[in-house]
Amino acid sequence: MDSPMSELGMQLSQSHFMDLPQFEGRTKPIIGICAMDSKARSKAMANILERLQATDRYAVVFFGEKTILDEDVEVWPVCDFLISFFSQGFPLEKALQYVQLRKPFSVNSLVRQFLLLDRRVVLEMLHHVGVPTPFHVVVSRDGGAKIHPLLQSVVEQRMGFRLGAESSTVSEVEELDPDTLRVGTRTIRKPFVEKPCDAEDHNIYIYYSQAQGGGVRRLFRKIGNKSSEFVPGPAHVRTEGSYIYEEFISVDNAVDVKVYTVGNSYAHAETRKSPVVDGHVRRNSEGKEMQFVTALTAEEREYARAVSKAFGQRVCGFDILRTHGKSMVMDVNGWSFVKGNDAYYDHTARILDARFQEALRRRWFARFVDPDTVGRATYESRWVLKGVFSVCRHADRTPKQKTKCVLQSPDVVALLDGSASEVTLRSPAELSRALDALDAAQQSPHADDPLARIVHVRDVLARKIAMPGTKVQLKPQRSPCGSVQLILKWGGECTHAGIVQSQDLGENMRKDLLLINRSLLDDVRMYSSAERRVLSTVAAYGASFLDDSSASFMDRVSVRADMLDDSTDAKDEMEVAKQQLRGFFDFSGPLADNPYSSPAMQLPPELAEQGPHEFLHEMYDIIARLIARMERNFARLSPAQLAQLQPDWCCNENADLFRERWKKILSSFKSDDSVVYDPAKAGELYDSLKYDALHNRCFLERIFMSSEDLERELLSDPDQQTSESEYPPDPLFSQQDVRTLYYKAKQLFDFVTRNEYGIEPEQRRKIGIQASVPLLRQLIQDLQAVRNESQARTCFYFTKKSHIYTLLNLVFLSNMPTMASYDKVGELDYLTHIIFEVYERKPDADADVQREYSVRIGFSPGANCFHVLDTNIDDTHALKVLPRKNFTHHIPLESAISMLQRLVEDDCVTEK
Repeated sequence: MDSPMSELGMQLSQSHFMDLPQFEGRTKPIIGICAMDSKARSKAMANILERLQATDRYAVVFFGEKTILDEDVEVWPVCDFLISFFSQGFPLEKALQYVQLRKPFSVNSLVRQFLLLDRRVVLEMLHHVGVPTPFHVVVSRDGGAKIHPLLQSVVEQRMGFRLGAESSTVSEVEELDPDTLRVGTRTIRKPFVEKPCDAEDHNIYIYYSQAQGGGVRRLFRKIGNKSSEFVPGPAHVRTEGSYIYEEFISVDNAVDVKVYTVGNSYAHAETRKSPVVDGHVRRNSEGKEMQFVTALTAEEREYARAVSKAFGQRVCGFDILRTHGKSMVMDVNGWSFVKGNDAYYDHTARILDARFQEALRRRWFARFVDPDTVGRATYESRWVLKGVFSVCRHADRTPKQKTKCVLQSPDVVALLDGSASEVTLRSPAELSRALDALDAAQQSPHADDPLARIVHVRDVLARKIAMPGTKVQLKPQRSPCGSVQLILKWGGECTHAGIVQSQDLGENMRKDLLLINRSLLDDVRMYSSAERRVLSTVAAYGASFLDDSSASFMDRVSVRADMLDDSTDAKDEMEVAKQQLRGFFDFSGPLADNPYSSPAMQLPPELAEQGPHEFLHEMYDIIARLIARMERNFARLSPAQLAQLQPDWCCNENADLFRERWKKILSSFKSDDSVVYDPAKAGELYDSLKYDALHNRCFLERIFMSSEDLERELLSDPDQQTSESEYPPDPLFSQQDVRTLYYKAKQLFDFVTRNEYGIEPEQRRKIGIQASVPLLRQLIQDLQAVRNESQARTCFYFTKKSHIYTLLNLVFLSNMPTMASYDKVGELDYLTHIIFEVYERKPDADADVQREYSVRIGFSPGANCFHVLDTNIDDTHALKVLPRKNFTHHIPLESAISMLQRLVEDDCVTEK
């Protein structure tokens, strides 16, 4: 491939390079990463850079969005090798100015990336280099493609032709009949594809002929597990904007081919289900679209070389359509990485290393200058990540369950040992003592004690006493006098999937910080809730992040129940919100007449349309129907047949415990109109559904079948259930009632959970302050410390769901300029984390100004997957944590601290 630097006419002197960071007494050339943070700090990028650094030949410098977007190119970091590429929001023109100024060795040509912004130009370039594309016609209502002047000059000089010379300027179209479109003097018949000329517009339409039934399939950027939707009936082409109308190609095996090139000699290809099939996106446990490695033909490899060379992109992706033994290129995407493929990472790092070393030998560098004119000041003037403060929810856990009763039995009251406050029994000896007390209460019941409840609680404790996490809470009651509320809790323990998730997230964070600023690992502090599941998360995460398998670091973890466990201060106000929710769901009249309703509740469309009371009744009917089928199947199937449904169980579960848990769920949803709904039950139902979808998928899908369907499945031969297609069939969850219940339960859970931490903004503020002020004060203290001290710092605060919701509410209410609105934030799943990143800019050595500080908040919704029933899960049962995204733009640190301090001051006013 031609060097992008030669395109700019560089005349490099043969000298030595200066101003490089010192490592172990010698100088290393710098690889500069100039891209938006979501791309620059992706897992794929980290894997490749980690391999390059393992050669011990390079240092890596991340420019960072703050520098790229807000700083002049003169103060961008100086580097020798540049990895820079366009994505949404990236200032390509500015990056090109940097290349012209500093003249680094660019992996991908910056000027030729302007080719990729217009699909008309892409097709013109493909046509010029002889790469076949589908037949197409072009409608240009904008006067034709706009060609960057420098791009035009480079293409003319290097390739000998003028871009845009053959571009269509036709702006009018005519639909001659329902199936035929005329563009100028050319016609195209349905089915055809309508693509916007703007390459960043992914709203692509496919129009079908009358013989095919008509209609249009609308493709778009993936939303959850959906990539397209079909709209039946007559469809007319769009009349505003510029479009390419392309012959629709019916591809082999209903798959597209995505090709990833690295230089002229290496290309990796994968197939994915075409979005035109049904619009359903198949995802793996990492939340990535499922793709399968495929071999390229010799002809396709030639296309890969031609595309990489013509577009000046060493690292590049493009799409191929295969039909009847022929291949055509339909789009070129620019910089693209394969995800989760170590062989690809190895090849890419090896090729880039070889190219960099060749450049070293040929002395293609920018820094052949007098060290007195370009010194270290330029390198130090960039924004550097100095502080990372992450508030993180615990990892995947088993469903939390509880049962309770109020008793006056002297034996049970005696468990308080005279204490006037709450007592918790956890140890085996303490739980045995509680079991003995319940035995005594059962044998000699107090006159006012409910014997049936005593028998039930005693039976549950006897079966759960050996399970990890089982505990008994005792709360003295004012009424009746001398009574005690006994609450038996079990479950809620970190699962094997949670350990895997925590280790993976810790490892990814370590890799990220080592690349960004390795001094962030010199001062690491960890705070934890006292809950077992949180401590288990800390142990797994910390071992990976600190690369310390001995777990000796746990001695340095500060357990702060006062800061990271539930606060009793917020319970009264939360109960007010819950009472409003109970009233809201108990009201059976029209929604407009519901006295408990509020616009701030933000009802999901289905719940609003159906009405809250009716919504719950339908859920109850589904649950009752499922439980009835389950009971029939348990009665008809032998133990051996039950074992056949799911041979392997995890997390101390079995078929009987599954059955018990679901029967308990049924008892929480009543059809009697007089029963007041308890919002807490939404969490129990959704927790169980999601837990079983991950850990007990086979049993969940089968035990709720009709007995006839289940027996047929047990008798069928799995070896005969094969597909003729080379592409594996979609693993869609087949039990429709469970599917319907899951989506209703999720709607209910999201609605209730959001509102139980405050319905109106002022109530959210009050609950947030009462629940999270100790954490808020610690965050403020740490933010101030990293500003005032010289060393970098990283702090982790591991906590529970309540603190994540309340802290996020406070961020919204602090008047910080967030990039997402309150109503757009969905479920905060396991390992959700809110990260405060503090950046420092040192002034140039001769500048008489203070250091500057900026903070940006990042956010990840954790191990979240909306379509968990249809997600492919591996043996770990672990969903991967979604990458964090920017939640705010950069904010001056002083302003952010002031906003948070005002919230703490509000708490002080409330206390007075």
